[in-house]
Amino acid sequence: MKKIILLLLCLSYFFPVFAEDVAVVSFVKGEVTWSGRNAKKKEESLKINQILRKGDKVTSKDGTCELQLATQATIRLAKFTEASIEDLLNPKSRQSTVKIYTGKLFVKAHKNNKSQNKLNIVSPSLVAGVRGTEFIVAAPPGPETDSDLDLQEGVYVNEGTVAVVPDKKGKEVLTGANEEVTLDGQVLKKQILNEYAKEKMKIFEQFKQLKEENYQLIKEQYKKNEDLMNEMKGKN
Repeated sequence: MKKIILLLLCLSYFFPVFAEDVAVVSFVKGEVTWSGRNAKKKEESLKINQILRKGDKVTSKDGTCELQLATQATIRLAKFTEASIEDLLNPKSRQSTVKIYTGKLFVKAHKNNKSQNKLNIVSPSLVAGVRGTEFIVAAPPGPETDSDLDLQEGVYVNEGTVAVVPDKKGKEVLTGANEEVTLDGQVLKKQILNEYAKEKMKIFEQFKQLKEENYQLIKEQYKKNEDLMNEMKGKN
């Protein structure tokens, strides 16, 4: 028993517990910015391997980026997209929520993700609830749009199943592989995935998932850096 306790103490020293899950920036190309509680300025350039937390907002201008939400999913912001991390594997609900304001999001839920971990993508007009799948969420366009990704507002599914609800209150529409749901006024219209959207799904082949051990190392290093910064602030 003493040996087990000693082993656990050693492990806690080398791998300190960091309860809050984080998102890791795994890819950046072009002009992408972020804002949040740890940002030094109102808007900062997004960098590879950067850590993002609940409440942080990302804006892709003439650029794209990929964020790995803990070990649960990877999302890619298309050009001219604005999105924020509303919740990240909430300790009670085990639910993550990403809010998209304008633009397009590519979402790939990891196959090794535990079934009880839920992921919701919320746009101004609908909510897409998933577990394991690949799909695109198209929100209303902003002042500028990506001419290479001209999709009507809605959800486009490549693999798996997505439960789509209009305005958080409407009737749920289950949307499967090779299907799409678009907004026709306030009503969801379900149909076969169009060829243009199907062609855009090829981008999922480029997605790279961080191994869980690598994610944990990045998260723990971030925690150590944060503790060091707080300690330095306390001394000043």
